[in-house]
Amino acid sequence: MVTATMKHLHSAAIGVFIGAGSRYEEVGQSGVSHFIEHMCFKGTQRRPTSREISEAIEGVGGILNGATDKELTIYWCKVARPHLSLATDVLGDMLTHSKFEPDDVEKERQVITEEINMCHDSPQNRVDLLIDEAMWPDQPLGRDVAGTKTTVSNLTREDILRYCRAQYLANNTVVSVAGDVSHEEVVGSLEDTFGRWKTDARQHWCPAAIRQEPRYRVEQRDTEQAHLCLAMPGLPVSHADRFILDVLNTVLGEGMSSRLFLEIRENKGLAYAINSYANHFQDAGQMTIYAGIDPRQLSACVEAIMVELGR
Repeated sequence: MVTATMKHLHSAAIGVFIGAGSRYEEVGQSGVSHFIEHMCFKGTQRRPTSREISEAIEGVGGILNGATDKELTIYWCKVARPHLSLATDVLGDMLTHSKFEPDDVEKERQVITEEINMCHDSPQNRVDLLIDEAMWPDQPLGRDVAGTKTTVSNLTREDILRYCRAQYLANNTVVSVAGDVSHEEVVGSLEDTFGRWKTDARQHWCPAAIRQEPRYRVEQRDTEQAHLCLAMPGLPVSHADRFILDVLNTVLGEGMSSRLFLEIRENKGLAYAINSYANHFQDAGQMTIYAGIDPRQLSACVEAIMVELGR
């Protein structure tokens, strides 16, 4: 439980961070964390439909959403301060009393399949998946968080519930609240909604296997642009130098004053979009550069990027 008292605010935000993501999944489970995130919005005993869940928050002008990544599944809600108890109640209800109705599971399976199709139809999104596959081959870090159409189609309701019982635990969760609140008030409110959430042994994430040899992935598309990613090992979230790497990343590829933007776009005119970003995981990290370029300028762009990396 983490709280931040911000007395000047008229709104309050609550986030629930659960240790569930693609790094916790075995090959046959790929996509199950993401599937559960979707299902938690489909209905509970007290709010039987997705509409009743969304209207409970949006009806008071709030925002409710969720996301799944490689190491975390996150649910968050922002409301006007008087409605914080409602937000806490809705999130607690979703995470501890979702019904996972068989009909809803089957409908959401198709929704997720369309989400995967949408991502694969976007070259800019697809190249992010390809660089992860190249950077982390044959391991969870290299897999799409959403899974594949095959794994999503093969997951049974019992598979989903079994994984949910293993990961959605009080001792595998952090709740954060920020706004004009006191820590004691928030603890009392959460006790009412999350207090009966059990603790148990959880499924742990799979360690990263860092390989040193150069690797690449290429996928042919009939598009006007070539979408390029270059990646290299970074630093884990617990490393003392990760903030230094974040500063270096800002200099290299964040914003219009970054070296990559000034050289590749402004000076050479090779790309419209170019940037870099750093990901920090539990035991590993990744530094990635992205560019969207004319296929005829691919070699020139790579050479220019390598020059900037060598500075």
